[in-house]
Amino acid sequence: MTATNIRHSKKLKEIFKTVSHLFASKGYHSASMRQIAQELGMKKSSLYHYFESKEEILFKIMNHAMDEALASLEEICAKDISPEEKLRQVLIFYSTYYVGDQEGLILLINEISSLRENYRRILIEKERHYLNLMRMIFDELDKSGKMREIPHSIAIFAFFGMVHYTIKWYRPGGSINVDQLSDYFANILTEGIFKPNPA
Repeated sequence: MTATNIRHSKKLKEIFKTVSHLFASKGYHSASMRQIAQELGMKKSSLYHYFESKEEILFKIMNHAMDEALASLEEICAKDISPEEKLRQVLIFYSTYYVGDQEGLILLINEISSLRENYRRILIEKERHYLNLMRMIFDELDKSGKMREIPHSIAIFAFFGMVHYTIKWYRPGGSINVDQLSDYFANILTEGIFKPNPA
């Protein structure tokens, strides 16, 4: 990557972080391009150098977050480790990643309907990829005889529900940090799907 590309990438990350906060706190529809430019300390014309529209900013923020998460999940799934450990690592990563970025999570949950169909289609396809990665792990667990008879989809969506609902109640800086919370979520799900040890 060239120095110019690195600077461009850093600038985009700065923009994503600032705009995520603005959208999450003020609401996507209530924020204007002028306000976004003011928050970034940029001229409105300079902002259009990076994005064609406010909608494109929202899409790129969400798409970037999903790409980062998918890359890490794919890396975990490719490891030569037991399906139990794969599942635990995936659960902990997903929880840590999204609970640790609550503003990004708010946008992913609340604002996908604000995007036009072609943008939504791209993000929905990536959501399906999340599901397929987890289903593959559950299939491995099933084959090894270590799962109770629980429909995979119910287990998966129960986990997503736990993580996604944290935007309603979890406050960073409280008595439970993100790593502890992620570990609790992993324990709750795995202890609910693994068969009891016969011993």
